[in-house]
Amino acid sequence: MIRHFSIMLSFSLLVMPVWSQDFSDLFREIESGHLDAVRARIPQLMEQYPGNDTVIFLSALVKERAEEAVITYKSLIQNYPDSPFADDAIAKVGEYLYARGLYTQSSRELARLPRVYPNSEHLQRVIDLQINSLLAIGETDSAKYYIQSYGARFPSHDFNYDFSSERPLASRPLSDTAPSPLSEGMKRAGASPAVSVPQRSQTASEPAVSNSKANEPQPRREPPPPENMAPPPPPRPFVVQVGAFGARQNALRQVQRLQQSGYDAEVWPVTVKGKNLYAVQVIRFGSRTEAESAGKKLKRDLGFNYLVVRRPE
Repeated sequence: MIRHFSIMLSFSLLVMPVWSQDFSDLFREIESGHLDAVRARIPQLMEQYPGNDTVIFLSALVKERAEEAVITYKSLIQNYPDSPFADDAIAKVGEYLYARGLYTQSSRELARLPRVYPNSEHLQRVIDLQINSLLAIGETDSAKYYIQSYGARFPSHDFNYDFSSERPLASRPLSDTAPSPLSEGMKRAGASPAVSVPQRSQTASEPAVSNSKANEPQPRREPPPPENMAPPPPPRPFVVQVGAFGARQNALRQVQRLQQSGYDAEVWPVTVKGKNLYAVQVIRFGSRTEAESAGKKLKRDLGFNYLVVRRPE
């Protein structure tokens, strides 16, 4: 029995470094731009480490189509909320929606990170993008509400936005506020980054700061008090599901058809009787009655059967 245990322990010690080394090498490959090499290894890793959140995150990083990457990130967020990559996934989905100009969806997605992962290294960047998203759709009062709320919760961060200018928020490069997601992922995989993270360069107008001064706490600049502060947007927990497909491409085609008809739709991974499917859902509604009304309109306009689903933001 003792001999058997010793053999198993020795085997475990041999396997664990390989696991870590496999992942750290892959993150290095991605940072070096060798995406095809990593992409080729994903099927083998999926088979070798089924259900591993690091492998799922890696597979999303090397997807050739952004829409497919977003589906994988959302699956990671939903199925592995305790993963150290869940906050990275939220940040990436929010940035994708922001880049596409889907500011309402972006603001809702990004708002999840400070609520669920308040210690995330992406906090400053994500809040900046959330505030930008709200401003882009004219929700200035909501932006001011969140600024006040975040200022109280995260006093060490910078929320001193200038609302007097035409562009009140200058988006910070990710490297200004946090390690890059890839370098952070490499640390989680058990390796030091091979590529250093770029630091913010000092401009000619900035005085040099000694190390002793740099280590001293800096006084926080208080944001201007919000005027006519509005309450946060009401929750909209209902969606209208109009199909579920085994193939992602079929789901994406239906989403495209809905979007062309003026509906705000997305693909959401679901599991039905143990089978992984890609649901097409029209989002979002504040009440079941509102969702039912939208479903009836979908049925009338496009002939889709529908199901109202409660899926909190």
